[in-house]
Amino acid sequence: MSRLSPCVLLPVLIAGALASPAPGHAQVRRCVGPDGGTVYTDRACSAVGASNSLAERPRGQAPAYRGGCQRQLRGLIQEMSHAIHSGDTNRLVTLYHWRGMSQSSGYQVLDRLDAITQQPLLDITAQRPAQPVVASTTPFSGWVSARDIPTAAPERPPTSLRVDQAGPGGSGTRQTVFSLHRHLGCWWVSL
Repeated sequence: MSRLSPCVLLPVLIAGALASPAPGHAQVRRCVGPDGGTVYTDRACSAVGASNSLAERPRGQAPAYRGGCQRQLRGLIQEMSHAIHSGDTNRLVTLYHWRGMSQSSGYQVLDRLDAITQQPLLDITAQRPAQPVVASTTPFSGWVSARDIPTAAPERPPTSLRVDQAGPGGSGTRQTVFSLHRHLGCWWVSL
C-alpha cells in the first residue's frame, strides 16, 4: 500500500472540504425589544421590532421588569399594581402561582387575568384573617400586675389581596380576591 505524501494529501483534503456542503445551522441573535427586554431570534432584530443593542434603546426608557420571586409582600403588591395600571397581562402572569394547574385551567386563569388588566385599578388591599377576641374571665380588680394584663395576639400574616377596579365604562366597582401563597420563600397570588 502506497502512502500519500503530505503535499498531495493537503490539497485533497481542502478540495473535499470545499465540495461538501456546510452543516446547516441558524444563527441566534440577541436583540433588545422596544420595552427594553431581551429577545432571541433567528431573524434580523428589525424583523421582530427589536434593535441590535442596548445603545439603540430609546433614551430614558428603563428595561422592563421580567418577573420573578417577590420576597416581600410590598413588592408583590407593587408589581401587581404596575401590571394592572399598564394593562400588561404578561407581567401579571409572572406573579401567579401556577403550580399543579392543568393546561385547560391555565387558559381559563389566563383569560381572567387578561380581563383584570383591562379595567382601571383603584386599590389593592392585603386582607388578614379576623383576630379572635377572647373575653376575660377574671374580673378587673383595683391592683393588677402587668403580667396579668391580657396582651393582643400577634398580627396574622395576610391571606389574600383584594383588587378594587372601576367597572366597565367607569360605572361602579368590581372586586377580585386573590389568595396569597408562600412558595420557595416567595409571595405568589392565585384565583
